[in-house]
Amino acid sequence: MKDYIQLSAFMPLVHYNCSKHLRLFLCAVFAPVCSEHVAIPACKSLCLSVRRDCEPALTSLTLPWPHMLDCDRFLDRGNTLCVQPPDEIIDDISPPILPTILQQWPVMHERPPQISTRIQQQHHHQCPSHFVQISDMEMISCAPRCGTDAYYRAEDKRFAERWMTGWAWLCFLSTLFTLLTFWVEPSRFRYPERPIVFLALCYNLLSIVYIIRGAIGAENLSCVSQIDGPSYVPVRDALKSVPCTLWWLIRYYLGLASKMWWAVLCGCWLLSARNEWSSEALHNIAPYFHAAAWILPIFFTGGSLLSRNVVADELTGLCQISDESALWLEVLPHAVLLLLGCVFGSIAGSALVRVRRAVRCAGRSATKLERLMTRLGIFALLYALPALGSLVCVLHEASVRPRWRKLSLLAALDCHVAQNCAPGPIYRAAGLEVALLRLFLSLVIGVTSGMWVWSGKTCRAWSKLLAAPSKSTRIQNPFQGFKQDDNIA
Repeated sequence: MKDYIQLSAFMPLVHYNCSKHLRLFLCAVFAPVCSEHVAIPACKSLCLSVRRDCEPALTSLTLPWPHMLDCDRFLDRGNTLCVQPPDEIIDDISPPILPTILQQWPVMHERPPQISTRIQQQHHHQCPSHFVQISDMEMISCAPRCGTDAYYRAEDKRFAERWMTGWAWLCFLSTLFTLLTFWVEPSRFRYPERPIVFLALCYNLLSIVYIIRGAIGAENLSCVSQIDGPSYVPVRDALKSVPCTLWWLIRYYLGLASKMWWAVLCGCWLLSARNEWSSEALHNIAPYFHAAAWILPIFFTGGSLLSRNVVADELTGLCQISDESALWLEVLPHAVLLLLGCVFGSIAGSALVRVRRAVRCAGRSATKLERLMTRLGIFALLYALPALGSLVCVLHEASVRPRWRKLSLLAALDCHVAQNCAPGPIYRAAGLEVALLRLFLSLVIGVTSGMWVWSGKTCRAWSKLLAAPSKSTRIQNPFQGFKQDDNIA
């Protein structure tokens, strides 16, 4: 059973006929012919012949040569009896042995189809009909063809697009309501909560980017012309597609900017709660907040663009960081900013607990402060947990998806030469749920960021605007009233 499982991993290459001696070699390794006393192993020359023909195909799929088929493990041709390539078997193997081998392996002398000859001559493979042959770093590989179903079924891609567009609209409406509420009553959003407005602005623009993707379609955004036809943008070809590059630049920049504003927001709460900074003091250093939140992501975005590690995803039609660079360009920067904000928020939370304890010891009511602490805690959880979950999904996809795609391509190559085999995926792709969860978590943050304005004050502000607009009242620092008491200070 173990040999059968190991041998099944090579069946796509067997059907693909990368070498006319492959079947003979595999059979000699996993099911050797027995002489009168011992099994007859494969010769080293046979292994080298197969490796010379098949290794380019494995290399183009970024698959290594199997360790169990290391040619140094096999015997050199000499006095030892071993299985050699068929052309040499006729001359060197005695007649009693040759009929036994031919009877046990009757398919060894079948001529491979014409595609195999082309592979051996050109040392590259021919891609299935729903893939496009591309050249990447002097290596031939296959990329999904636009307009076909290569890795994902059509119904899966339709559901993913509806799922993505639906959450993008919810994110847009929620963040738009937050921005309009700020426009109606700007004095209500003073520091330290002012960064919530800019956080909502980032996700509002980000949702518009996703909505634009749903409006123009995947093929207009993430496809690029190749010699064999249009394909989804492969790695290092993103600059050939201007829409793909622009879309990814905007999304990547806004994602980093939103994390920067999260860190700024938690830093403002820290300065206000622990260091007793007033709203006016925070407002005076606001230009530094804006410089850090809007300018620093530009350098990260430019550096990631120079790496050219951008690829289009067939499932969503979105341009994103390639799996090989996702850890350094996607997960690590966002994780650092998220962790920084969580550290600031934790210190601010502990400071608020001390303030509440001091208020209670002074015999004053801490109801208002406790309500504020509850809102801050809920807002932090609704932001940090989805953001962390989104990064975990990206990391999981980056570690699992490359191998799954290689196996899917091998299965497609197997189907390419088989008869009565329909091209394209039949079953739901592995990791589909993780991809949908990642889309949900990346957009639901914008939906929940509007919870800060979900209150009676917002209803009264909009009622005044619609009925008889009036000037907004000045709102104090949320901690100002608690810290004016001499005993607390």
